[in-house]
Amino acid sequence: MTERGAVYIVDDDANLRSELADALAARGFAVREFADGAALIADHATYPPGCIVLDLNMPGVDGMEVQRTLAREGSVHKIVMLTGAGTISAAVAALHGGAVDFLEKPLRVDDLVAVVDRALQRQRHEQHERAGRAAAIARLDRLSEREHDVFSGITLGLPNKIIAYRLGLSVRTVETYRANVMDKLGVRSLSDAVKLGLEAGHEPKGDIVRIR
Repeated sequence: MTERGAVYIVDDDANLRSELADALAARGFAVREFADGAALIADHATYPPGCIVLDLNMPGVDGMEVQRTLAREGSVHKIVMLTGAGTISAAVAALHGGAVDFLEKPLRVDDLVAVVDRALQRQRHEQHERAGRAAAIARLDRLSEREHDVFSGITLGLPNKIIAYRLGLSVRTVETYRANVMDKLGVRSLSDAVKLGLEAGHEPKGDIVRIR
């Protein structure tokens, strides 16, 4: 795969499909062609994350069905829908279904390149966010149940004495747990701990959020 990204063209018009594939490949994209939606659906999970340039109106499995199927299967590919005359309302429905953009046929290659670049940029940004979230969750999984409670208190900005009161512990015990938490998570400051909690989607619960 080239640095510019992977593009998957799905269109039953062989001439248009070949023309778009050649134009995108010449501009540095790694391109794969599909003559119908079923062919893409069969193996999409094995392909590098990229942008799917998807014809809305195809015989058999049309673009909307491809989009719905990929969404159900948790695909991370981004979709740019190609539409013909009189299908704008369907294209808008595709946007509501998760497509990042649509282009009307006949289209200019430069317009397609710009839209594909934006779709790939969004795909890479979301991939980076997913990786960061997974890494943050993995770090939180190092904590014991009680350390999780103390971590929750830390992210709520509670002083040690309040954490101790709500958890029924001594202040010294909380101080020990707090030191263990910071060490296990590899953070040095309260702000770093809070940022990690936010990235992991951590939500305080249990005794730490209840006032006795």
